[in-house]
Amino acid sequence: MLFLILVAICLPGIIVVIPRTVKTLKETIEDKITSEEEKPSKSTLISLSIIQSMGLVIVSSAIGTTLTPRVGLEAPFFQALVSGASALKALQPQILPALLGGIGGSIVFITAYYALFRPRLDNQTVKSMEDLRMGLGAYSRILYGGIVEEVLTRWGLMTFFVWLIALIAGGPNNLVIWIAIIISGILFGLGHLPSYLAAGCRKTSLFLTLMISLNLWAAIIFGWLFWQYGLIAAMLAHMLFHIVWLPFDLHFSGNYRDSENSPKENNGL
Repeated sequence: MLFLILVAICLPGIIVVIPRTVKTLKETIEDKITSEEEKPSKSTLISLSIIQSMGLVIVSSAIGTTLTPRVGLEAPFFQALVSGASALKALQPQILPALLGGIGGSIVFITAYYALFRPRLDNQTVKSMEDLRMGLGAYSRILYGGIVEEVLTRWGLMTFFVWLIALIAGGPNNLVIWIAIIISGILFGLGHLPSYLAAGCRKTSLFLTLMISLNLWAAIIFGWLFWQYGLIAAMLAHMLFHIVWLPFDLHFSGNYRDSENSPKENNGL
């Protein structure tokens, strides 16, 4: 039942990103297939999108559900739903840490992005990144990022690495869990690269540093919350990251587009 619940809560996030996933699949396929007759239909692309996303969610949900009891990681809120215990009682201890981690962590993230990285990145990369995020929309970022990515990265990937490293170390301990958080966080950042590069971002050292360091920062917060409080704490904090970030993205990307579209000063040349 826990496995089924985790798969089910990912469905809204998978559905809302279908248009973007289909567009990415279409662009990838069109680069490789020249004949119009060989190109798949829109319904085929939608099916591929759902199968791809659902496959990852199913595997990650199965890994986490199987391995979390062995390494001491939990999802108290969802486990309460399964057992018939009070879900509200299981949720309450996770709310404040999620709020502090989500809001506090996002402030550091946003400050680093807009004050340190964005002013130094080339215009093409900035525009490509922000067009991609704006194209996803708020619901996709909150539901897919906050729920689906947590099932994939924390429940599945982080749990797997805790279990794997614990086998080598002789059991789970604080160091094992921190190593798993770091590894899954780096992979979390690298996992974002293909979509950003396909959108037009330039593969510079600064861009790669941005993608790995800021995603790792977020992963450390979400991973720690998952470890200390449970999966729903990581999900809530991840959703808060996007909720806090969205107004900044709307403001700065809007200003960027305005400056791009504004008439250039005539210097008489």
